[in-house]
Amino acid sequence: MKTNGYDQNRDRQKWRCPLAAGTHNSCASPCSTAKYGRTFHTYPKCDVRLNPRTPRGSNEWKPIYKRRTSVERSNKREKVDYKLESGRHRSTMMWYIRLYGIMTCQHVDAWYTHFRENMANQKSALYPAIA
Repeated sequence: MKTNGYDQNRDRQKWRCPLAAGTHNSCASPCSTAKYGRTFHTYPKCDVRLNPRTPRGSNEWKPIYKRRTSVERSNKREKVDYKLESGRHRSTMMWYIRLYGIMTCQHVDAWYTHFRENMANQKSALYPAIA
């Protein structure tokens, strides 16, 4: 099924058989006898995670998903690599101090990676025979 628009008045997503998009159904074994083809509607308010307003795989979806995956990588780095949840702190103040330290380490890692890449580029520009 392929998305066929969003009905703002009823707040639902319309789906249609992609083989029935023309004037006639080109499917060898059609799933509907209707000339228009099989259609159905999903209601995003019922399950927002399953039926998002922005269709998956669309051009609008790509930057949203890219931002989400970068946040997930950052969360993984904090929880797994820096062992955020391994701390045995009773107070929220100590938890936040640990979290701020971990975030500082993440920034230092990013600065170091950026510095190392820039130094490699400068080294090849200054000493072309060595690089």
